Amino acid sequence: MAANLAGGTPTARPEDIEVNPRNPREVFISYTDGAPGSDGYPDSHVFQVSKTFSGINGTQQSGGLYKIIEDSTDSTGLTFRWQRFVQGGEAGSIAGAGFANVDNLVFDPQGNIWGVTDMSTDLQNGFSVGSPNIPTTIDHAKTGDVSTLVGVFGSNWMFFIPTTGPDAGKMVPFAQGPNRCEMTGPTFVGGDTLIISVQHPSEDCLIGSTTVLNRDIPMLDLNGTLFTQNRNVPQGSNWPSNIEGNLNGPPRPSVIGIRRINSTGRFV
Repeated sequence: MAANLAGGTPTARPEDIEVNPRNPREVFISYTDGAPGSDGYPDSHVFQVSKTFSGINGTQQSGGLYKIIEDSTDSTGLTFRWQRFVQGGEAGSIAGAGFANVDNLVFDPQGNIWGVTDMSTDLQNGFSVGSPNIPTTIDHAKTGDVSTLVGVFGSNWMFFIPTTGPDAGKMVPFAQGPNRCEMTGPTFVGGDTLIISVQHPSEDCLIGSTTVLNRDIPMLDLNGTLFTQNRNVPQGSNWPSNIEGNLNGPPRPSVIGIRRINSTGRFV
C-alpha cells in the first residue's frame, strides 16, 4: 500500500538488499514469498503471487531473488528495470530453483551470492508446531496460496548461487540448520571464514522431547512428477547442547564460524 501511495512498485515481502560488488548497477533483493497479505498485493507483472494452474509442477509462489538493474553504464542513470534472477519453489516445478522463503543475503569474494531461508516454524517438515505436531496438507494440485508446499524442504538451510560463468543461476545447497530454527546474518570474514547465527532452535517445541515424527511427504522429482518420501523427524532439537556432550541440555541460539580446512584463501 505504501508503494502504491508513493508511486513505486508494490513488492513481495523484501527481506534483504545487497549491491553486486562486481557490478554496482545491480541490486539483488531477496523476497521470502509472493503471496498477498494484509499489507497489500505485489505487482503480478514482476512477482509470482500464487500458483496459477492445477498442474502439479506449476510455478510456486515461494519467493526468490530479483534484481533492480540501472539503465546506464556509468551509474548516473535515473531509470531501472526488474529482472528475476531465480524463482523459489521445488526444483521440479516450472522455474523453481530448489528453495523457499529466502531471507538474508551476502556475497563472497568470488562473487557468489549466499542466501538463508526463513520458512515458518509451523510449516517446517510438513508439521504444525506444539504437541502433538499435526501434519499439514501438501497438495501439489492446489492453486492460489500454496505456502504449505514449503514443508517438503525440511528445516531452514543455507545455499549459494554463482552469479557469473557457466553455473550462473544454479542453486548449490550448503548447510541445514537444527530443527525449528532460522539461520540468519551470514557474514564472510577474510576469504575463508563464514559467520552465521542460528536463531530459536526447537522453537515452539517441548524442551528435551525425544518424540520422532513420521509422515509421508509428496515431493516433486526433477522431471516434474510426484514421488512419496517417508520422513522421520525429531519433534524438536537440543542443539548445540547435543554436540557439546549434554544430550539432555536445552536448545540455545548461537553464533558459529565455519572455516575451510586447508584454506587456500577462499571459502568455496
